[in-house]
Amino acid sequence: MCKYDSLYFGDDGYVVRCNTCGNYQVAFLSTMLTLTQKDLDVLHKLILSRCNNELYEYGGNAKCITVPTPGKGINLILTKNEAMRFSEILEDADTEVKALELLSLFNQ
Repeated sequence: MCKYDSLYFGDDGYVVRCNTCGNYQVAFLSTMLTLTQKDLDVLHKLILSRCNNELYEYGGNAKCITVPTPGKGINLILTKNEAMRFSEILEDADTEVKALELLSLFNQ
């Protein structure tokens, strides 16, 4: 049974990590994914690359950014602003993971 550490929680989603299996549960807007650390890292890099891609610079409110997920046939489709916000959430969660890892060094 999973016991989660909250890494990010807000109105637009959350990121939690299971202390038992190490998997992450990531929710954003109307999507929830369960990911390994490797899959989460890949997802974050993909979203960052899409945010920095000039093709999407003038997307406005159009859902023009497609981000594949580890699930076969499952993709996220986001506006530029949503992709940027999702990237910020994943960055905040990553910062929290690093802080928890540093704190665990003092608790040994």
